[in-house]
Amino acid sequence: KDGQKVYTTDVIIEEQEFAESKSASDNAGGFAPADRPSPSSAGDGFMNIPDGIDEELPFN
Repeated sequence: KDGQKVYTTDVIIEEQEFAESKSASDNAGGFAPADRPSPSSAGDGFMNIPDGIDEELPFN
């Protein structure tokens, strides 16, 4: 555009999960994978991340 180079990055994923707001999780049962425990919501509005999930994160 206007003689400027534009670079893009395509990301291909196999599995994707979105965190829900506290109000959305109160209204719906949601989906919980069988192979790991579902995170419980904390009183401050943030989710508690289960122990042992660090190995699955692509960053630390």
